[in-house]
Amino acid sequence: MSPGFRDHPTLPRRRSGSIRDRKIKVPGLDREDGPFRILLVDDAPVNLAVCSRLLGRMGCQVDPATTGEYALAMFRDGCADASYDMILMDMNMPGMNGLDTSRAIRRLESELPADHRYRERPVPILILTSYNPGKKLDEFRKAGANDFLYKPFQPDVVKEVLSKWIPIPA
Repeated sequence: MSPGFRDHPTLPRRRSGSIRDRKIKVPGLDREDGPFRILLVDDAPVNLAVCSRLLGRMGCQVDPATTGEYALAMFRDGCADASYDMILMDMNMPGMNGLDTSRAIRRLESELPADHRYRERPVPILILTSYNPGKKLDEFRKAGANDFLYKPFQPDVVKEVLSKWIPIPA
């Protein structure tokens, strides 16, 4: 008779203070006016969890969205107080993909009053992709995206790309 599930030794639990829990220092994210807020859009729950955890270690507040339509609604609702400092957008999603959603967000920004923060400095949109965009880079930019990040997420690369788009206080 084969041993049952209960006969296997229990695995040790991860201790707090593990390397996966350590804070990652990113210059510019330690602001006095509140946490750096990111709208994270991805239809894969695993990607949302991994990226949310990584961004949380960097001191960011992450608002997850699982569809382009939901992200657009969240962005629209947050426009009054310019809630988001950055948007990380999955390229391939059912329904509205990352490029369609980016275009829609840029249209919303263009309809805001002239003195709105997003009109002065549009929210940076970074496309999340698992392949080298190559020739699609122009397509990303035409859709209103500022940059891209590769999946799977590498902490050093995420830190470098975020640092590039964090606004410098005046």
